[in-house]
Amino acid sequence: MPELSCTVRRVGDYESRTEEYELRFAVGDTAPHGLRIRYQAARAYEINAALDAAVETARAAISEADLEGPTDEALSKFAWRAIQSAKYEEGAPRTSRLQL
Repeated sequence: MPELSCTVRRVGDYESRTEEYELRFAVGDTAPHGLRIRYQAARAYEINAALDAAVETARAAISEADLEGPTDEALSKFAWRAIQSAKYEEGAPRTSRLQL
């Protein structure tokens, strides 16, 4: 069964209230689709905009592999959990996977 992988790495100032991340979505052996997001944790609209961009990038990776993906809500939750897993890793990449 194919998997969507999301590799996240936190970049920028780790002590700042503004969080910055690099995300790479890939399905199988396809080329990864990259994205850089930035948001202030206290601003929900910035977080939502970042998650919307992540969902679009994940959709691009899924469609390149000619697959049907999960709902936008499921992709948004997946991206958020992947981001949170890398939050305190100080730049070390973390990879999460989602069955398609």
